Amino acid sequence: MWYTTSTMINKKKLLIANWKMNVTSQKEAEGLFLSIRNVITRLNHTHMICCPPHIYLNQVAEHVNSNNYTVGAQDAYAEESGSRTGETSVLMIKNAEVGHVILGHSERRHLETKLDVARKVSAVLEHGMKPIICIGEEQRDKNWKKEIQQQLKDVFDRVSKKEPENIIIAYEPIWAISGDKKSPATSVQYNESIAVIKEELKKIFRTQKAVEEMKFVYGGSLDDKNIEDFLKNTDTDGFLVGRVSHDPRILMSMFRLIETHVENEEEL
Repeated sequence: MWYTTSTMINKKKLLIANWKMNVTSQKEAEGLFLSIRNVITRLNHTHMICCPPHIYLNQVAEHVNSNNYTVGAQDAYAEESGSRTGETSVLMIKNAEVGHVILGHSERRHLETKLDVARKVSAVLEHGMKPIICIGEEQRDKNWKKEIQQQLKDVFDRVSKKEPENIIIAYEPIWAISGDKKSPATSVQYNESIAVIKEELKKIFRTQKAVEEMKFVYGGSLDDKNIEDFLKNTDTDGFLVGRVSHDPRILMSMFRLIETHVENEEEL
């Protein structure tokens, strides 16, 4: 297995593919990954983090042979082992060669407490992996800023402030998440929200340097039709994709748009 250095990833746009439960067999999981692997290998400006269901992590990880992609998990239980029927522990996830873990996703927040999310973030960091922490308001109403600020406090008031460079914040407004709505945030809303998030993190970590070391991505009904708005009008470090993450055709199109945008930026 190849391992990607932080320096290499830092130079590339992230595309985090959260497959959710949209692959239902080992054959399908491996086939989907292999169908896009050769294309990912040739990319110059994109790093993909592929997040299959836990049951297929090992099988997908066996096919990683390039520094252009790594395997991530959709969640992890904070304890290493014990009497926790049905859970997948943080140590199990680590031993599956996982580098990143999605935590606090809106589809899971109703199943866990604020303390659960914070404990998971701490456990993932302690085991040398990088948490992708989902933050987002339920509605874009008068209280949306306070809701985001409180979510950040709920996590980081209980988490060590020593490793900001290993933290990825995914702004994923709940009102924008797929289903039948398919109403993504705009680049303007993303910029407004990231400004609030960064200001709150600056207060929590008590230094601007910590915020500058973190990565910030957007997720929420994102596809090849609206990704250009974010590429052109934000400085996002990447994208968290769910609804279309298991569609090779759309992923290929998104890779192409990212590569073209970065190359055009470099020519300016």
